[in-house]
Amino acid sequence: MVAIRGVAHPPADRVRRDASDLSRAEISTTDLGGRPLLFEHDGGHRVGTVLASWEGLRGELRMAADVDDPAIAARVLNGSARGLSLGTDLVQNTSGCTLYRGQAELSVCEEPRRGGCYIDTVDGKNVLARSNASAASTRIWDSNKTR
Repeated sequence: MVAIRGVAHPPADRVRRDASDLSRAEISTTDLGGRPLLFEHDGGHRVGTVLASWEGLRGELRMAADVDDPAIAARVLNGSARGLSLGTDLVQNTSGCTLYRGQAELSVCEEPRRGGCYIDTVDGKNVLARSNASAASTRIWDSNKTR
C-alpha cells in the first residue's frame, strides 16, 4: 500500500470554465472520504480508497488516499502516474443548466486535465517541487511548506 496526498481540484476560478469545475463553496463543502480511487477513471477496477478531503490554504481541494493496487502503487512510486482527476457526476436540465454536481470518484492518472492537480506527497515524503529559474526568484517551492 502507498499513502498519497495531493490537489484534487485547483482553487476556483471566478468564472466556471467547464460544467464539472467546482466553485469556492463547492470546494469548501466537498467530502471525498470513502470514495473509490480509480486509475484513469476505469470504473471496473478500484485501486484504492480516498480517506479524506479538505480545503487547502490557497483554496484548492486537497485529498489523502491509500493506493492498494500493487501495479498502480508502483507507477505512483516511480513517478509515471502522479496526476489526479475528479470524476464528477452532473445532472442537467434540457437547456444544459447544471442542477447538481457530485463527486463520484477520484482517479490517479498520468496527466490531469486541470492544472496543478498532482500527488505531492507519497508515504509522507514530498515528491513535488518547482525551481524558479528567473534572476529575481531562485528559491525552491516545496508543496509541504506552503500548507
